[in-house]
Amino acid sequence: MHSARGGWPSGPAPLDVRARRFRRGRWEDLPEVAAREEAVRVLHPGGSADLWAWPHELEDLALGHVLLDCSPCGTAVSRSDRGQGNILGDRPVPLRAGRVERLDTSEGRHCLRVCLELSSADPAAPATTPRLGATALLARMNDFFAEPGLWDGTGSFHRAGLFHPEKGLVRVAEDIGRHNCLDRLAGFCARQNLEPAAHALFISARITGSLYAKARRAGFALLVSRGAVTGAALTAAMAQDITLVGFCRPAEERLTVFCDSAGRVTA
Repeated sequence: MHSARGGWPSGPAPLDVRARRFRRGRWEDLPEVAAREEAVRVLHPGGSADLWAWPHELEDLALGHVLLDCSPCGTAVSRSDRGQGNILGDRPVPLRAGRVERLDTSEGRHCLRVCLELSSADPAAPATTPRLGATALLARMNDFFAEPGLWDGTGSFHRAGLFHPEKGLVRVAEDIGRHNCLDRLAGFCARQNLEPAAHALFISARITGSLYAKARRAGFALLVSRGAVTGAALTAAMAQDITLVGFCRPAEERLTVFCDSAGRVTA
């Protein structure tokens, strides 16, 4: 997804616009950029979903959204289940591969059809969640934000990343919405047959109850954010032995471990 530092990442460039800025008591006209955000329709076995997203590498987004926000029969997961309902307390959903097709539409909008591929193989043993020291977490968060990306040009994007202790930063996903970032990572894991539980999840957004629920459905057990952790996420994590790390800020040489009964953050 990313190009060399200093260049715009692959995919659609931002929109060039003219704007007015008030600064230090004066108005000035200046060129600005706005992130592209376009409508995406995702067709799946139980119906369809309409998303707004950065219009690039939409296959992972579509597959991940269906896997994480649709029930096994293909119907949409209810709003309550996405938050503090049963889905939050259940084990992660299996991230199985799927076929994603792009469709032409008369409206010119993005439209993709997702067909899930059911696996007849016996489920593998659960992956071991990595253990990382505080210093290593700060260093990896620094690497995560040092990656050149869409934020550099517009300031509009969230990002999420997969970190593996042996392979390093495996994947960075960026999008307008933080939930889209997790969808993109889930789709990538399903396509590459990767276990999310074997990776630490790095995210730019605060860990809310809804974001926590989606991360759990994806299978992550070590969540590290540059931002805050809300009470809903903390309550659920404490009940499920999930590790939550917030305010991981390398420039300030600090992080806060909110929940870690499994001892995944070492000295």
